[in-house]
Order: sequence, then structure tokens, then C-alpha cells
Amino acid sequence: MKTILFTCIICLYTTLTFGQKKEIYFNDDLVKITKSEFDKESDIHKSYDLKFNLDTLIVNIKVQRIKKGKVAKTKLDSIRNELSLVSKRDIPERDIIIVNYYHGLDKCNSSGNKSSVKIRYQNYLKRVKKLKNVSQFFLYKSLEGTDGYGKQLNWLKDPSGIIAKTFLPIQYPCGSYVIIDENGNYYAHKGEYNIDNITRLVRNKKKTFANSENN
Repeated sequence: MKTILFTCIICLYTTLTFGQKKEIYFNDDLVKITKSEFDKESDIHKSYDLKFNLDTLIVNIKVQRIKKGKVAKTKLDSIRNELSLVSKRDIPERDIIIVNYYHGLDKCNSSGNKSSVKIRYQNYLKRVKKLKNVSQFFLYKSLEGTDGYGKQLNWLKDPSGIIAKTFLPIQYPCGSYVIIDENGNYYAHKGEYNIDNITRLVRNKKKTFANSENN
């Protein structure tokens, strides 16, 4: 819903500003804000800026690297059903769901040492397999470039876009991940991340989901 609304807003502003280059600003929820509100958050460890230079419009988005919250049970059930359908396996209700999300090939993930990346993901899978009550998924929006992570990963297409629509409304550099517990509490990291952090977050479940909305 956020993605659709955001697209409509962009189309509206593009139409209204035809003939001049206007600059607009959005927060992490894709709500329009002022430039001063946008500039207020400057801690690069907490957020980063994305800029989309369109024909007649410049769109700036302040992205919060980490977002916590809670989805309703109906939404959690839909997510479980979608992931079960695409992976052809059941997800136990007690399981924590980990989704590594690949948005597509970009400047961020098209460079770097591919051999090193493959080894890190191989080691990551070994650590995940040692965790109890965890269901791991690798989803993609665009398949191009996924081979750079190694053949050991089973990439699946996000069938209805439910993960992106719920947690990752725009394309973030290098990919993202979402951790969802059995009650619907979630921890979303938007953009480039250290994969070694994921298993540590799952092991420290209480701290990871602390302060989630309606927790």
C-alpha cells in the first residue's frame, strides 16, 4: 500500500511541477516532510539518504537503517502462507522467520570481492542450521546478480511482494533483511548489512525485539 501511495504522490508532483525541477522530502514511512525535518537526523549509523533524480523532480528519502514493529496476526499468517507456498515447506508456528531480501543489481552489490561474499554466506548458512526454531528464506525481486552469493543459496521469488510491501517499500542498496518472531514482532534492516549480525540478533531475541510496537 505504501509503495502504491508513494508512486501516486510522485506522479502527482511530477505533473504539477512540469517545467521546473522541484525537490521534495519523505521520511522512512514515505510521508512527506519539510527539508528541516529531513536534515534534522544526521547520524549516519542510524539513517542514510536516498535521492531519486527524475525528469522534473528530485525525491529525497531519509531511510532509518533499522525499524522495529509488530504485524497483526492476520498479516503474519499471510506471510507464513506465502513463504510456505513458494518454498513448498511448512513453517512451524514457533519458528522465527529470517528473510534475506535481494532488491536487484545496483552499484552497491555489483562490486566487491565475490569469493569473499560467497564464503561469508556459506558460513552464515552453517550458523543458521545450528539455531533451533528458525526458518530461513532468501527472496528476490530481481534475479540478476544473485549468483554472486554462491550456489548454496536457494533464491525464491517474492510471489506477491508481501515482504516488500510490508517491510521494504522501496529498493534499498545492497539488499535488506527482516527477522519476524512467532508473535509478529519484527526487526527490519534496510540497506547494506553485516550478515554476521543476523544470528546474533536471533540468539538475543528479547533484546532484538525490545520496544517493538504493541510488543
